[in-house]
Amino acid sequence: EGDTDTIAAAYAPTYIETSPETFAAWKVDEHYRKALIERHAVMQQQLGLDGLDVDVLTVEEVAPLHYMVKARWKMTFTKARTGPATSIFDITYMVKMAGAPQILAYISHESEEAVLRRDGVI
Repeated sequence: EGDTDTIAAAYAPTYIETSPETFAAWKVDEHYRKALIERHAVMQQQLGLDGLDVDVLTVEEVAPLHYMVKARWKMTFTKARTGPATSIFDITYMVKMAGAPQILAYISHESEEAVLRRDGVI
């Protein structure tokens, strides 16, 4: 649960998430935290998620206190459909830096589900 609190604290109280196939506005509350815990359990137990790394590729100030941050995520799985697998995908974040950084929005460059299918994870 410590990870859940850390993740939830990284986001604004309400934030936007979008990909080529989806769009959602999320309220970071107890329901959100519960969903994070459930998703993490599925990723670990069913897919064998055993590694999650992020590299920050670019940071650009787009307005005072507001930054566009492009990051590359790498997820490794031990129980993928095709055996051990690695999935890599890019996400662009809009971050406000007033006090603690807060993610206001993120844009997934590809559908996470499509990437996991392509890589034989699901």
